[in-house]
Amino acid sequence: MHVRRSFAWPVLVASLLLGLAGCDSDPLTGPDAVQGVVWKLQTLMRNGAGTVTISQPERYTLEFLGTTLAVKADCNTCTGPYTLNGSSIQIGALACTRVACPADSRDQDYLAILSGAQTHGVDDDVLTIHSTEGQLTFKP
Repeated sequence: MHVRRSFAWPVLVASLLLGLAGCDSDPLTGPDAVQGVVWKLQTLMRNGAGTVTISQPERYTLEFLGTTLAVKADCNTCTGPYTLNGSSIQIGALACTRVACPADSRDQDYLAILSGAQTHGVDDDVLTIHSTEGQLTFKP
């Protein structure tokens, strides 16, 4: 009886190992999931209050640039450092302009929630940031 060796098994094992090696970072929470996009605020929810839908999302944006965050909070702009580690996000002190926004502006709520950010994730092109102050959802 002649025994024939199959080379398919080692190739399959090698492919599986290479696939697992690429699982070190979660593409839904890593920098690649959030960078290169201007995120526009869709909803915000302060703890103890209802969800507010933002009627003009382009007035409230977020952009991850390397290790710096660029923020548009209605009539003000802000910048500051951020770090991502898995689903954890930390936002450092934001330096913001101090223009007086209209009375119906959500700039203060937006910045308060953003400053308390703890976790984030991207699902179907929706960025969600959970904070000690509430929750924010963004779309590109």
